[in-house]
Amino acid sequence: MFEDVTLRTLKEAMTDDFPVLDKDYSLAAALEEMEKYKTDRIILTEKGEIRGILTLRDVIFKLGTVRTKQTTPSALHASSFMNSPVFTLKENDTVLRAVKEMTTRSITSIPVTANGKPVGLLSRWELAEMIRDAKDSNDVVARTVMRTPPVAVTLQTKILHTRQLIFQHNLSVIPVMEEGSFVGVVGIDEIALLFIKYYELARGEPKRITPLKYVVVADAVKLRPPRVDPDTPLSEVADRMLKHRYRAVVVVDNDKPIGIISGVELARMLTI
Repeated sequence: MFEDVTLRTLKEAMTDDFPVLDKDYSLAAALEEMEKYKTDRIILTEKGEIRGILTLRDVIFKLGTVRTKQTTPSALHASSFMNSPVFTLKENDTVLRAVKEMTTRSITSIPVTANGKPVGLLSRWELAEMIRDAKDSNDVVARTVMRTPPVAVTLQTKILHTRQLIFQHNLSVIPVMEEGSFVGVVGIDEIALLFIKYYELARGEPKRITPLKYVVVADAVKLRPPRVDPDTPLSEVADRMLKHRYRAVVVVDNDKPIGIISGVELARMLTI
């Protein structure tokens, strides 16, 4: 299945519209570029060649450590947060090879290079676009692709504990439940925005805000995430992800979250 997707070359599948920044710029500058491109990652270079990739996941993993807790994003270098070295592919490599590498390496994007320079990026958004338009995508339904969320949180769960759960279970979002009812989700995007807001507000006035250790999920919950039922065709799942520009779609049955479909699940499905 999905040969019309997996046999494409990366030159056909990649986007050439993605953020690139010199690695010596500040974290604040990198975050501004991400916001401009409406994405959660940026390629960092040195003299035009790739030196690392920075994602919001990296930001929430490292921001708040002993080394950074007394400073702000504008005072930190993006290179302090990037992943390096970066796995890359060439324009003539196939989407199938790319998604196999994504699955094996537990990554959700791969830069495409030519002569050592970044010329493209394959990410969850490009996968979602191809799957939405693929001829086989109406024959696959959400329940066959989704991952069952291993944990849930409540509105009063501490945000730092939620961050720990995200990394412990390699999640992008976690369902939020309250008295047995599905309230929404909290994930990397929401936690990153909260962390960044906290650190910027903290500069010069640390006594005027609540310490992060007291912040709870209610302060960051996304109340209306994209959602589908278990029998929704995969084409519609991908379309919801793209229209909401959100990293995951929640599969809901009888108002209970039973699954999550993110870029990880899309990549894995294409390897089958």
